[in-house]
Amino acid sequence: MCQYRWLLLVVFSFLTACLREAYMDLPYEERPKVTLTSHFTAGEPLCAYFSLSQPITVGGNPQEPLPTGDVTLAADGVFLNRLSLEKAANGRFFWKSRDVLRPGVRYSITARFPGYETVQASDTIPNGITAVSLQLKKDSIRTLEDTSGLRILRVPVSISVDDLPAQRRYFAFGFQHELRKKGAAPPSSSEVRISGFLANGRTLALTYATPEGVFLLNENYWNDDRKKIDLEVVIPYRPDQEEPTRLLLEWRTLSEAYYRYHLSLATQGSPLSDPDAFFNNVQGGYGNFSGFARLWQIVPLPQ
Repeated sequence: MCQYRWLLLVVFSFLTACLREAYMDLPYEERPKVTLTSHFTAGEPLCAYFSLSQPITVGGNPQEPLPTGDVTLAADGVFLNRLSLEKAANGRFFWKSRDVLRPGVRYSITARFPGYETVQASDTIPNGITAVSLQLKKDSIRTLEDTSGLRILRVPVSISVDDLPAQRRYFAFGFQHELRKKGAAPPSSSEVRISGFLANGRTLALTYATPEGVFLLNENYWNDDRKKIDLEVVIPYRPDQEEPTRLLLEWRTLSEAYYRYHLSLATQGSPLSDPDAFFNNVQGGYGNFSGFARLWQIVPLPQ
């Protein structure tokens, strides 16, 4: 018997969709199993990524199943779609639904690949909270420069959550900033980049990076009647080429399956964690099938 691992494929969603990879060690198994990763939200089609677990002693990436199979999606127990096989820009395959998804519906996926056990999973897109506000502390914004000519804008912000639920406080967030291009570029040319941030020790200890480029908040963050997150967003740019114009906050309300999975992924390898104790809601295989609601807040940056 040997230990297996699987390849996690996730989608980073904002203006573009690209695959990012992470690996997770699995319990001991006799033979490979199909693994599934699909994080889905309202107003978008479902995309499902499949790969095979393989021994950690095997070199290279875990292999994807041959692009032959049958993947179906049901909504509240009623057949909805037979997913079509698509090819991403990097050559990897994924399965996509025709219909866009809605919150509050129980979606169930069934995937059959010849020679492997049928995998099944289900989850719901939560009804996301909406009273989330992003405020800039304009009087405390600073600009720093380094010797290479890079300028760094430090923007203190507060995220306020006014409709915080009493239970199931499963959230994630991420920052991006828009840079207007200078020089030869058209006047409307701009680029959106992921923003880093700084925070106090308690906030950092209860925040976990995910492969999707957003940060999971531990549900215990909201103890003591907290309804606010104070951070300092870090925006590097080259002043001779670009100018920061807007700050974007992506706020996600997560299903419990999404939250439990990413929490187990973030804490794997900790001295206090069981290396096999990852969250798996896929029957007949491995992985995660989970929904989330997305809310955007966009504020202009002072010029």
